[in-house]
Amino acid sequence: MARDFRTVMAVVAAACLFHGCRAADAPPPRRPQNGPAVNTAAPAAPEKVTLPSQSDEFISFEGGLKVYPALKRVELEATLLGGQRRPLEFLIVGPGGSAHEALFTVTARSEHVKRGLEIIGLTEAAVKAQGRGYPEVPQGDGVRISVRFTHRDTGNVTMARVEDWLWNAVEKRPPEYGMFVFTGGIEQYMPEANRSVVAADQLGNMAAVWHDASCIIDNRAKHGAVSDVYSPNPDAPGLPRAGAHVVLVFEPEKP
Repeated sequence: MARDFRTVMAVVAAACLFHGCRAADAPPPRRPQNGPAVNTAAPAAPEKVTLPSQSDEFISFEGGLKVYPALKRVELEATLLGGQRRPLEFLIVGPGGSAHEALFTVTARSEHVKRGLEIIGLTEAAVKAQGRGYPEVPQGDGVRISVRFTHRDTGNVTMARVEDWLWNAVEKRPPEYGMFVFTGGIEQYMPEANRSVVAADQLGNMAAVWHDASCIIDNRAKHGAVSDVYSPNPDAPGLPRAGAHVVLVFEPEKP
């Protein structure tokens, strides 16, 4: 019995010694590594838009949507679909939208973006258009749309007007600034559900390049009623690669 006890104790001691050595030989826990610092210096020419001031006062919605009431700004996380030349019918689409005809995709709801634009003081169109490709000029307050992104060549965080990322095939140049307006799209209140239904969410398309009455933002520029006029501008300065994450910035368009 004593011999069995000594044998058991020897096995336990050996096991403890083995695990102790394994623990001693194990490498120390890795410390988290900080990512590369973001260079937020003002971009060099030909960039036309400077980085806006930031604020901790914002209203947050799902889908990477933030509303800054004091700054009169809405920011929306988006993915760039690519700068290859192809006809565009939409600038921004959400889940279920026509991504093959858009420049950006987002996960936020159009209803929430619409509320954000209302919070910063924009007013939608009083008279609504109907259908797609309608001939009338879209109405509503002008909305300035910019893109905050990492410059492909310099690595700097940069701002550009979204019009610089578009191409007008008729005029052979990017469109003039101020092409987008807050139409508000088509919204219907459903009392039985105690909520509104926004057509842009039902169809998945948020901002139009070719006139679309269901979108909450539409194109008031020349040729907006004609399809296949606008396309991405692959020569836009610093344009990131397809799939890059960017931030779309919405502000009131000054007259």
